[in-house]
Amino acid sequence: MNARVLAAAVCFAFGALVAAPAFADEVWSLPSGNQLTYDRDVGDVAVLTYRGEQGSNPGQIFVVGLGGHYEGRSSYQAYWVEADDAGPACAASLVDAEGHTWRRWGIATVSFARPSFPSRVTISRGECLSAPHGRVTGTPVVGAGVR
Repeated sequence: MNARVLAAAVCFAFGALVAAPAFADEVWSLPSGNQLTYDRDVGDVAVLTYRGEQGSNPGQIFVVGLGGHYEGRSSYQAYWVEADDAGPACAASLVDAEGHTWRRWGIATVSFARPSFPSRVTISRGECLSAPHGRVTGTPVVGAGVR
C-alpha cells in the first residue's frame, strides 16, 4: 500500500471515530453511588441503564425521542423497567421498544440541564401508571470514574 492510500485510510478511520455518536461515553453519577449509562438507541428511543437498588439485573429507562440526538436536548417522556425480583409488579405488563415484556415498570420524565453532554440529568418516576414524582439528579462523569 502506498503512503497516500495509507494516509487517506488513517484519516478516514480517524474521522469516522470522531464523528461517531458519543452515547457509549455518557455516564452520570447518581446520589445512591450508582451510575446511569447511555447504553444504546432503539430507533428514536434511547436506553439508559442503571444498577437497581434491589434485584439482580440492571434497570432500564427508555427515553422516547432522545435516540440519536446528541445536541439540542431538553425534557422527554420516558418509562422505566426492572426485573420482577426488584420489587412489586404492576397489575398490567408493559412491552418495551425492543419487544421484551416487563411486570415491574413505570412512567418517567428525563430532563437535561444543558443541550449536550456533559450535562446534569434529572429523572422523576412513578410506579406503574402513577404520575412521575420526586427527583433524582445525575452528575456527568467525565474521564476517570466510569465503572
